[in-house]
Amino acid sequence: MKFGKKAEENFNFDFNNEKDIIALIFLATIWNMPNYRWENSVGFVAVLYKESLLDIEKWNSQSFIESLDKNELACKMNNLGSEFLGDRGKLYIKGGKDGVFQRLHIVAREYDFLKETLQIDEILNGNVPELDHNIFPKFDNPKLMVEVKGKNNKVIRKPVLRVKVPLILRELKCCSKIEISGEYCCVPDTKVKQMMKIIGYNPSMDYDTSSVIHNSKIIYKYFGLHYDLPLFDFSYKCSKEKSKECDNRNCVIFNYCSKL
Repeated sequence: MKFGKKAEENFNFDFNNEKDIIALIFLATIWNMPNYRWENSVGFVAVLYKESLLDIEKWNSQSFIESLDKNELACKMNNLGSEFLGDRGKLYIKGGKDGVFQRLHIVAREYDFLKETLQIDEILNGNVPELDHNIFPKFDNPKLMVEVKGKNNKVIRKPVLRVKVPLILRELKCCSKIEISGEYCCVPDTKVKQMMKIIGYNPSMDYDTSSVIHNSKIIYKYFGLHYDLPLFDFSYKCSKEKSKECDNRNCVIFNYCSKL
């Protein structure tokens, strides 16, 4: 990933540093927001990284959050030189009581719980903790939920991380920082599940913990160490053809996946 247009600074996560693990958790939290493009998540975390704003104590403070200039941060997001963000339209920061800032505040407030759950101290000490499916229900902690408006403006509480937990696990696993089966490292978000349904993989369309695990296992069965990335990429390619009628018989993506 290249952040600066002039400096063309390359960036890779280094999970030997706690700041980079925090960046991953923030990325997963923002990416988990419904109807919010992944480019916004990557762009915002990139700006936080460059501006040294990946500070749990700061995000735990409501006064710090109120001091942030959303428009200024969004401007910096749009000035990023990342090649894969360049042609995806204008980036923005979703505000409101269930927006980006509030969700990161919730995560910062419960960071000690997340450190224990993900065994971050063990990772930073050079150990490789073993994790399994039992980690998922822990992210249903009521303190890791945000209030959102549902049908008929009824306020409901939703987990800020649940569906993107596999993203965190995958990145840590791929960097050899944790031991966990790849079955639990595939992200079954809305777009990925839509592709699964089109191809005929029969995903659970719910978002509860058991459905996340169930769908992750299906994805891993067919794509292995490619995880959900092919389906995520296929979803983007299909969306570019959305003006055309879908014809499975002539669809390279469908034909490829249906033969797996």
